[in-house]
Amino acid sequence: MKRFVPTAVLATAAALIAGGATPAPVANAPFGCDARAPGVCYFRIYYQPRGTRAVVMPAGLKENIPGVKVGSDRYCVSVGAPPAKKCTQKTVNGDYNS
Repeated sequence: MKRFVPTAVLATAAALIAGGATPAPVANAPFGCDARAPGVCYFRIYYQPRGTRAVVMPAGLKENIPGVKVGSDRYCVSVGAPPAKKCTQKTVNGDYNS
């Protein structure tokens, strides 16, 4: 009896055996501003190694940001003003970023 193993599973296993990890796929990542009104959240997204993007979001808004590599790209957030150039970066996750 033959067993069916999806090609993607085999490719992932081969990459891990070879010592490399598969790159994070580009996706939409959920971001939200948890500030109280009339606050505004300023996000700086660091696309590794593709550059940065600024996103401004009013209080209470939740939105999917396209083109993000979950688990690889990073971001900073600040309420009321853009994040400082040297900010504490968080890794983008697939659940919720605020």
